[in-house]
Amino acid sequence: MNYAEEIKKRINDTNTESVKAVIYARVSTDTDGQKESCANQVDLAKKYIESHPNIYLMNVYVDDGISGKNDFNRPQYNEMVEKIETGGVDLIITKALSRLNRDQLNSLQLTSILIEYNTTVLTLEDGQVHDFEDMNSDLLHSIKYAIDAQYVKQQSINGRKVQELRCERKELSAKDCAFGYDWHRDSKSITINEEQAKTVRRIYEEYVYYNRFPAQITRELNAEGITLCNRSVLNILRDERYIGKFYINKRTTKLGMGRVKSKRVKLPKEKWVLVERPDLQIVDPELFALAQRVYHARLTIYTKPDKKTIQTYFQGTHKYAGKIFCGVCGKPFRFGYADRNKTIPIYRVGNHSNCTSNINRVFEEDLDGIVKESLKRIMDQQDIVFSTLEKVLLECVESSQKEGDTDDLKKQKTAREKQISKLLDTLSEDVLTGPAKARVLARINEITDEIDKLSEQIRVKEEIKLDDSYVTAKMAGIRAAIANLRNFQTMDRERIVNYIDHIDILPTNDMKILLKSGHVILCNTTYGKENSAGNHVVKRDIQHGRC
Repeated sequence: MNYAEEIKKRINDTNTESVKAVIYARVSTDTDGQKESCANQVDLAKKYIESHPNIYLMNVYVDDGISGKNDFNRPQYNEMVEKIETGGVDLIITKALSRLNRDQLNSLQLTSILIEYNTTVLTLEDGQVHDFEDMNSDLLHSIKYAIDAQYVKQQSINGRKVQELRCERKELSAKDCAFGYDWHRDSKSITINEEQAKTVRRIYEEYVYYNRFPAQITRELNAEGITLCNRSVLNILRDERYIGKFYINKRTTKLGMGRVKSKRVKLPKEKWVLVERPDLQIVDPELFALAQRVYHARLTIYTKPDKKTIQTYFQGTHKYAGKIFCGVCGKPFRFGYADRNKTIPIYRVGNHSNCTSNINRVFEEDLDGIVKESLKRIMDQQDIVFSTLEKVLLECVESSQKEGDTDDLKKQKTAREKQISKLLDTLSEDVLTGPAKARVLARINEITDEIDKLSEQIRVKEEIKLDDSYVTAKMAGIRAAIANLRNFQTMDRERIVNYIDHIDILPTNDMKILLKSGHVILCNTTYGKENSAGNHVVKRDIQHGRC
């Protein structure tokens, strides 16, 4: 009698040693119907165990919404196999062999493991206990494994045919839905979400008409409770769906089985299928076209040259490279010199005849003076910053000195220690069966781990307690650091990169400086006559604000 026959006999004989079993259930999709099917698999297995008292259930393993064509992406399956390899598992109860694997290689590997550790499989669909050592059964199993593998390949082919039919009919699906749209499962249709559509239109208007960058737009939206990241805002600005042009068939899947993962492959643009939906247009096409022009105009700022001999402003080595823009059309100002001897640095904008602004150059000397004075005025407002910061630090000290948190943790630790004492008393009475003792010992280990974690939390909380001297020391350090920042005499590239987001040259010859702190500085600049040294004189009226 081999081990499969022995297990089959023990299942129905209560006078023999109990059969240690595990349940495995799996579904390939996460639809509501499939989830219910997965629950039914587990219920059916438990009812079988209830009708066979000699089966002892060790654990239940469920993989929801995961295909059986691979094993590396099924955590519960792999955990079950590891449990089998440690020994002690006699039986796997599952609906069908296809629930375990739909790949020939993985099925054969599992069969080898089952034979090595004297474990077998009971399938509920036919009530059969499988004998993997029997030659006739082995042949049937091999045929079954091949049929399951073919089923997966046929499903992949069917999916491709459905996709081809969808492309022919130019039908949209849920995956074509983006921010600003809603998908309706019942009618399988997409409609405009008016609330989100307002945000999309605002993003385009801020980007085009107010010369805002995605980072600025993101900060404003997040401050109003609209959660979007910089990348999402940039994607919205380049997405043709918002002018009613939806592209489908942009990607396909290359099937992977066994040890090979399935891959998503991006198709060339000539294979994309355009679905025009004017009824789903959110943004005016002219506004969309302007946004693309602004995007491409800004994109060249950060493009590095292929050769070192090309203009160095692309590399951003000059002071204000990539920081100065026309306040009307958004074109960048590029570095150059105002004289043949290359002694007077200047920033110019090219191809500016189509813009309403006639300001096409600005001297680096003027920029240095204006930016230096602006930064110093911002830093002169440190008293307000200090009072706010000091209040925050004091609140941190008060919070760290509260005993409430540690008291609760200590109470929890004491309660856990009492639980361990009771469990140890139960073990000492020596009235428990073997499995019951094992469960009690496992519970003691769990509570011991919880006590260790609570002790560590108490230690950390007691170590981070602060006193009032902490505030004094921190404020002194911050005052010294800001004093060093205020006393700078020259402008350099590092300071500009750290403080300046961008500078807009307005048609009125004024400058609008946006700092990375969020401050907006408006500089009313008036050019006067040349002085005796031949240099032009600049009068400045600097006003501060917040964006």
